[in-house]
Amino acid sequence: MTEAKAMATMRIRRAKSLSLILTSKAMDLLLSKERLRCDRYAQFFSLIVVQLESDALSDLVVLVKILHERLRLIDEKGLLLKGGVGVLLPMTNLQGAKVVLNSIRQTASLHGLVFEAEIFTYTGREKSVYNSELGDAPSGSDSEIEFGNEQNSEDTVVESADLFSKGTTATKSPVYLEKRVQACDESQVWRSNTGLTHSSSMVTMPHLCRPYPRWKRCMDIICASIGLIVSLPIVLLAAILIKMTSKGPVFFRQMRTGQFGNAFPIYKLRTMVVDAEELKGKLQALNERDGPAFKLKDDPRVTKVGNLLRKTGLDELPQLWNVWVGHMAIVGPRPLPCSEDAECEVWQRRRLDTKPGLTCSWQISKSRKISFADWMRLDLQYSDSRTIFGDIRLMFKTVLAVFLGRVGH
Repeated sequence: MTEAKAMATMRIRRAKSLSLILTSKAMDLLLSKERLRCDRYAQFFSLIVVQLESDALSDLVVLVKILHERLRLIDEKGLLLKGGVGVLLPMTNLQGAKVVLNSIRQTASLHGLVFEAEIFTYTGREKSVYNSELGDAPSGSDSEIEFGNEQNSEDTVVESADLFSKGTTATKSPVYLEKRVQACDESQVWRSNTGLTHSSSMVTMPHLCRPYPRWKRCMDIICASIGLIVSLPIVLLAAILIKMTSKGPVFFRQMRTGQFGNAFPIYKLRTMVVDAEELKGKLQALNERDGPAFKLKDDPRVTKVGNLLRKTGLDELPQLWNVWVGHMAIVGPRPLPCSEDAECEVWQRRRLDTKPGLTCSWQISKSRKISFADWMRLDLQYSDSRTIFGDIRLMFKTVLAVFLGRVGH
């Protein structure tokens, strides 16, 4: 009887401990809200992801108790959809998160807990890495005052430009590097036995993004395979016409910003003169679109054959190869050139959570004369509510838009 009572008491204590931690869905919603808040008010937060070595419930209970004791009132802890326990630290930079993790590590070692932890920092400010030596590292935790003077050779702040270059090596423009670090994050991994050992690339925080659905990738491969086979005669005919009417290569290659901010080469049938990119600067004053995007209805750089290809949307057919290899999707936000993406506002970059596509809501709208901000909002709306039936509907509307002549540039 006594043993039964003891077991019951233990179960009650475990239940009470676990009631202190948010469910995975609640934590996912909280992370999304925190990100939107940071984008809107140019603020920042950190996320510590803890992976216990043991799957024992007792270890999880001990960890929850430690977190409950060591965290501030404004901090949150919860299970993550991608696995592990997340510790959300509002208004806390990388250095502050390290201090919190160090405090958790010391207490956990007393209980014999073995775990790995990964720190992610997210910011809407100009730069995502705060360097305390420059005086821009705000206080992230009450415990930072206690441990802030400790010297740890493992806690090295990586310069933002160097860290970014590890993530995307395709683009080397200094201006692009300076602006693209906005709304990105720095992540570092701490292993309980070896200390802080790894700095990963500056990509969008994976715990803030919806996973790419399997049904969507299957649809991409099937549609791209069929499209490449069916469109081959059309592409060959277009290539002959391009070669006969203008000098230069058949295909146009340009670097675009894809999912998680990673640059990739996009392919199109060439519709402009060879030196179109050099002439763009001279035509910038005639730009008919607001924001960083460039659009000119009667663009003098477009060739006669190119004008036909643009009106029918046939110049985009080579991008089926981008879909097949995984750079793009059939349906998704259109990828912007790297230089234009660098000029986007922080909230607009949330579209990079989703893989870019050949077509989306804006491409098939009856009027594409909406503002750049509204264009970005349409992309975000798709990103937040994509479904298999929604994708099929957009594909059918795209085919209809081709016949109605609403897919031109």
